[in-house]
Amino acid sequence: MHASRIKIIFHIGLEKTGTTSFQRFCTRNARRLLQHNVLYPKRSSAFYALNHAPLTASYLPSERPDDFHLRSPIANSEMVKSLKEEIEASSVEKVIISSEHLSSRFRPPQIEKLAEDFNAYECHVVIALRDHLSRLFSSYSTRVMSGSDQTLDEFAEMVLEPDNLYIRYADIIRMWEASFGRDRVIVFDYNEASDVIYSILSKIGLTQLRTILTDDHKCNASLDANVTEALRLINIANQNESAYRSKIPYLEFIKLQYVRSVLRKKLQAQSHGSHWRLSEPYREQLLDIAEADAIWLAKNYSMPVSLIKPGSLPEAAPEEFHQDVAKLLAKTLTQTMCDRWSLYRFEMFSRAALFLVLEKMRSIRRR
Repeated sequence: MHASRIKIIFHIGLEKTGTTSFQRFCTRNARRLLQHNVLYPKRSSAFYALNHAPLTASYLPSERPDDFHLRSPIANSEMVKSLKEEIEASSVEKVIISSEHLSSRFRPPQIEKLAEDFNAYECHVVIALRDHLSRLFSSYSTRVMSGSDQTLDEFAEMVLEPDNLYIRYADIIRMWEASFGRDRVIVFDYNEASDVIYSILSKIGLTQLRTILTDDHKCNASLDANVTEALRLINIANQNESAYRSKIPYLEFIKLQYVRSVLRKKLQAQSHGSHWRLSEPYREQLLDIAEADAIWLAKNYSMPVSLIKPGSLPEAAPEEFHQDVAKLLAKTLTQTMCDRWSLYRFEMFSRAALFLVLEKMRSIRRR
C-alpha cells in the first residue's frame, strides 16, 4: 500500500491517563490487530517492552541528564528507517505508535522533526487529558514509587515552573497543532473510572475491536496520600551512605532495594483512598492553570468538562495526616516482621524434617 494511504496514529499520552494499560492491550493483541488491518509495530528497533519509547529517545539529545533512562544507542535516521520498513511491509491501513514520553519530553524541534519524518503518511495525534489535581497527585505517587524522596510541595514547585509544560495542557496541544495541523489532533477527557482502551479505540475509528480483543488488567494504579508518604519515608531511610562506601556497594544497594520492594508491596495493599493535601500557594497556582486550560479547550475543542473534579480536592488536616502515616508504617513493619518470622520458622521446620528424612534413609541403607 502506498504510504499516503496509510494512517499513522501517534498516541502521545498524557502520562497517567491509562497509557500503560492501552500499550499492554496493543502489545498482547498485536497479532489479532494485524488481522484487522491495524499494525502495532513490535519488530523494529523503535519498540521496546510495551511501547515506542526508543523512537522517542532517538529524537532527544543524549546529554540531557534527566533523560538517562530514555537514551537510544541507535541513530534517529536508522530507527525511523527501521520503523518505516516494518510499516510498509505490513500492508495495513492503520498504524498505532504509542509513547507517553512524546508529550512529556518533546518540544517544537522534536515535534517538527517527527512530523517531517512521517510526512508521507496521513498522521493523527491522540492525546488524553486528566483533571490537573488528580494527575499531579498520581504523577507524584509514581515518582515516589520509583524511589524519589521529594515532598508533594517540592514536586508541585518543580512541575509548576513557568518553563515546565507537564501540567499546561493548552501549551502542549498547541505545539502538536503547529506541526501536524489542528484538524489532525484528537483530544479527549480521561476518566479513571472509565474504559480508557475503549475511549482511545473509539477516537481512532476502531471501536469494534474492544469487544473482540479483551484485556482488563489495569496497570500502574496510583497510591493514596498516606501510603505515598509512608513509602517516601522508606525511600529516605534507604538512602544509606554506607552502601556506597561498602566494598560491595552493589550488593548493599540490592539489599536495600529488596527491603524497599517488600515494604512497598505491603503498603500498596493498604492504599484505600486517603486524601491529599497540597499547600495553598501551589494549589491556587494549579487551579489557575486548570481554569485557563478549561476555557481554551471549551473554545477550541468544545470540551465542556471541567478539568478539576470534586473528588481530587484535598481535605485531610496535617496533624491527622502524619498520625495516619505513622500508624500505617507501624502496622506495615509489624506485619512484615511477622511474615519474615513465619517464613523463618517454616524454614527451620523444613530443615528439621529434611534432617529426619536423611537420617531415616541412612538407617535403612545400613540395614
